[in-house]
Amino acid sequence: MSAHNIVQRYAKSLIDLATEENALDAVIADVELVRESLKHREFYLMVKSPVVKPSSKRKVFAALFESRLHKITFGFLDILLRKSREAMMKDILDGAAQRYRDIKGITTIKLITAVAPDEQLLADIKKAIEALPEINEVDLSNKVDPDLIGGMVLDFGDRRIDASVRHELNQIRRKFQAANIRS
Repeated sequence: MSAHNIVQRYAKSLIDLATEENALDAVIADVELVRESLKHREFYLMVKSPVVKPSSKRKVFAALFESRLHKITFGFLDILLRKSREAMMKDILDGAAQRYRDIKGITTIKLITAVAPDEQLLADIKKAIEALPEINEVDLSNKVDPDLIGGMVLDFGDRRIDASVRHELNQIRRKFQAANIRS
């Protein structure tokens, strides 16, 4: 079985179990906590390391998470560790978070701007996107990329709206190159 299929099966299992037990929101909050923890380099390397024994990893997880996580989430993580699936943990948790967003109809949108936008602009963009008929709810994140020069880029679903100055300059450059004009 491919790694992708394994990841999807485990993610689906976690979401299905959490839904059956009416604990979906609590489990997803836990998933987000563990995903944030895995962003710490040392913790992530320990989890993925084949040198660290699974029993040691289970002890670390118990010390860090047993009292903080819902029993479903902690039990699920323990199963991943016992079944030697810890190298896939990040991908499985990412898959579970994506399944949750799909179930709830939440669209993840990444806004990239040249300078940090103010709260009003973020609220206006979120409101405009939520007005689209196929969008139920928006999870908006922002990234600053000074290379854009100005304007913004919106990434959501399989769409990309590039209204940046960099994009416009690149289009002009391509037109000059197509016309065989050197800049």
